Amino acid sequence: MKTISRTSGGLARLLTLLGGEVTDTVQEMHGAIAHPLDRGRLPAALVYDMIRYGFRQAGNAVHLAQQALRDETAPAEHADLQSIVNGVFGQLLAARDSHYALPMSLLPGPPSLERGTLVLMVHGLCLNETCWDNPAAEAFRRWAGPALDAHTRTLRYNTGLHISENGRDLADLLAATALPERVVLVGHSMGGLVARSALHQGRARGDAWVDRVSHLACLGSPHQGAMLERLGNQANRLLGLTPYSRPLMRLGNLRSDGIRDLRFGYVIEDQWRDRPLDEAHPSLKVPLDDRVRQLFLAGSLSDEGSGAPVGDWLVRVDSALAERLYPDAANLSRRLLYRLGHMAMLEDPRTYDCLKEWLLAR
Repeated sequence: MKTISRTSGGLARLLTLLGGEVTDTVQEMHGAIAHPLDRGRLPAALVYDMIRYGFRQAGNAVHLAQQALRDETAPAEHADLQSIVNGVFGQLLAARDSHYALPMSLLPGPPSLERGTLVLMVHGLCLNETCWDNPAAEAFRRWAGPALDAHTRTLRYNTGLHISENGRDLADLLAATALPERVVLVGHSMGGLVARSALHQGRARGDAWVDRVSHLACLGSPHQGAMLERLGNQANRLLGLTPYSRPLMRLGNLRSDGIRDLRFGYVIEDQWRDRPLDEAHPSLKVPLDDRVRQLFLAGSLSDEGSGAPVGDWLVRVDSALAERLYPDAANLSRRLLYRLGHMAMLEDPRTYDCLKEWLLAR
């Protein structure tokens, strides 16, 4: 009962935050549509202030209930919901120090030093570490033990934060962790970009842990951006064409910083800082790390032999392979798997066969 109440409290607080944004949006639309002489009259302003006050008091009540419950464990049936909410609104939760914001952590705990290699697996947007709980991934972990002298860990994090922020936090976490001689990073979708970001920022800072990284694999990662976020951003930009629809842009911009970073595959802060939220063109390119072997794997729903293979539902083939960004990278291997969707990639044995072949190559 405590866990259910705690989960409900986290969602209620989020709804309180969104309620304030909706109220502001409706008031702006009212102001845009109303006759100029009617705008700002006391009755309407008072009504909106009362609505905001009600939302604030509801949030305060939820906070008090959370303090009274103080249950620190979340059962598996609520983990997926929490991960989704973090992915969509994670920056709002983090900005208000909500307990519902997921902290970054290595699971099931710090790496063991009994083996010479750590394989760290990083999930994508709105997911969590359980995405690696499938027979194909488990078979890979069993293979990696003797084949690579490796043990595996997974990362849990708030996917709604900027990719650069999660990359920095991952770099900080690895810098503060006792690591074996070799580290292999494997990221799915956004997770691949977070791993790239951590490696880039750690290298720039001169962190010792980056010299232990030998391989970095990105599985279906949108290095050149995700088309779905671009379309969503363009639709939101269209709302700004008239004063009547412009207030609705506020709601569109509530989507998380992490989702917006996927528009162009941003991995460092310099790519998005001081740029408009609805930026329509990508900024600077981040070079690949020339001391780490990298694998970019793409999925395609097309049949093998297709002349122009489509993407995996969410990421285009050219984006997952970064063909435009890094056409001649010497330390980069590219693989394309046909008849494979974005999420199915996590459970398909062919994905892990590619990883095995790449990790054993000399």
